[in-house]
Amino acid sequence: MTRWHVPADTGRRYARVSGDSNPIHLSAITARLFGFRRAIAHGMWTKARSLAQLDSLLPGGPFKVDVFFKLPILLPSDVQFQYCVTEGGRVEFQVKDGAGKKPHLAGTIEPL
Repeated sequence: MTRWHVPADTGRRYARVSGDSNPIHLSAITARLFGFRRAIAHGMWTKARSLAQLDSLLPGGPFKVDVFFKLPILLPSDVQFQYCVTEGGRVEFQVKDGAGKKPHLAGTIEPL
């Protein structure tokens, strides 16, 4: 298990590199207009951050990544990243809230 601190500016930083300037990711003020208490991390940021965390475990050849988005990560937040490798080489991973109870993202990586 690894802990990540996800800063308040994560959505703005992600928008700069991705071109995705959805207001729910930029600030608490604009996120509230869409029903969120605070800005939320982009799901693709969470997926990319997970893959970066698992870089040393990624297969050398082609592989498939599946992710399931569960709950948004409110910014700022502290979250837990958890993973395991199965006997067949499949990597299963999750991002959960700081207490390790509420799921934000669940995914798998499988060699092809």
